[in-house]
Amino acid sequence: MILKFKENRVWRAYTGGKRIDAFHGKENAVDGRMPEEWLASAVEAFNPDRPIKGEGLSVCEDGRIFKDVLKENPEKVLGKRLSEKFDGNLSILVKLLDSAERLVIQCHPTVSFAREHFGSMFGKTECWYMLDCEEKACVYLGFKPRITKEKWKALFRTQDTSGMLDCLHKFPVKPGDLWFVDGGIPHAIGGGCLMIELQEPSDLMVIPERVTPAGIVLAEQKLHGGLGFEKMFDCFRYAGYSKEETIKKYYRKAVLTDNRFSSLVDSDLTDRFSMKALKVNGGVTVDLADRYAVVIVTAGEGVIKTKDEMSNLKKSNSFFVTADSGSLELSGEMELVFCIA
Repeated sequence: MILKFKENRVWRAYTGGKRIDAFHGKENAVDGRMPEEWLASAVEAFNPDRPIKGEGLSVCEDGRIFKDVLKENPEKVLGKRLSEKFDGNLSILVKLLDSAERLVIQCHPTVSFAREHFGSMFGKTECWYMLDCEEKACVYLGFKPRITKEKWKALFRTQDTSGMLDCLHKFPVKPGDLWFVDGGIPHAIGGGCLMIELQEPSDLMVIPERVTPAGIVLAEQKLHGGLGFEKMFDCFRYAGYSKEETIKKYYRKAVLTDNRFSSLVDSDLTDRFSMKALKVNGGVTVDLADRYAVVIVTAGEGVIKTKDEMSNLKKSNSFFVTADSGSLELSGEMELVFCIA
């Protein structure tokens, strides 16, 4: 079964969204405080500064809440193995994210940390696949060598943002770049990036910057995520790498070949999810082997057929493929990104 959804923009404490509008072909694209679109989401956004019940939850085109669809038949939607493994919960979250300004430095928990301190079966390992970037766009990722918890806490106390950023590696980004962000690794997305973000399905984070680059003061609950200002520093992994080691460990580049998957994230990086790019030239059959996926059409147009249905596709379309869909027949001239559980 193929599920399509209504637009699902989410409020964040940074500016962006213009490139998402343009990606969808909207006229009068503008930046604002809705810089993310959550795709096939069963996760509520954590915005203590602006709490809105149900924000972040996807709604199907027919009006059903996607989270309710999951509850009705998790084995059909997620597949027997993944449904049992994660108690009927969706195990990925996919977003379109557009940053008009730098995001605050942040860190997400590993699975073990999330289980112990947040009572969650999911951490927030994630990855970023770049769709469009300004000329000087960049990301910050990972501690440099010899950064200690004591130094990091001291920078937090004085709110030395320049000093914090100097502790992290800075990398330029281009379309087709893939950066993997392991749990516990500090990071910040620079301005000028439109990306597909694939992650574990949580909004858990800790943030050492009290004020965003645009001057928004963040709620204390948003900073420490409920952990408190001492415990939050245990979320970070302080093992630093050189710039070359960080690139080797966390960077990949998409190389598209007609009618074949290009693996961007695989088991060498994580067992939580995978990401594959596909360039359809004419036609190809894809078998997800009883797994489910969120798929985004990044260029071109074409058609998808399953054993039960057919749907036309064009750039910016996204959809959810249930685990019981069987083989997918794709035809046309288009490029797609598969975010697979």
